[in-house]
Amino acid sequence: MTEGQYIAFLGILVLPSLVAEIGRRLEISEQEATERLYRSEFYKKLADEKLKLWHYSPVMLGEMFAEAEKTGIIPYPREMSCLS
Repeated sequence: MTEGQYIAFLGILVLPSLVAEIGRRLEISEQEATERLYRSEFYKKLADEKLKLWHYSPVMLGEMFAEAEKTGIIPYPREMSCLS
């Protein structure tokens, strides 16, 4: 999959539900959730196909994003802790 195809995949299948989850968790609008996500270090990691973060559920990704917003550290799941 090319980088462009991967970004399109994220935009169609992953990001809409992730933005909704972030909005719900942080009690912010979807517009604010989208802006925060795209400006974040978390999005840079999500956009890196090699890290395979896309395979986690929107709930898990939302939890990771909220924790990263709070602490400044992306809490990778235990199976990925070797990547941080």
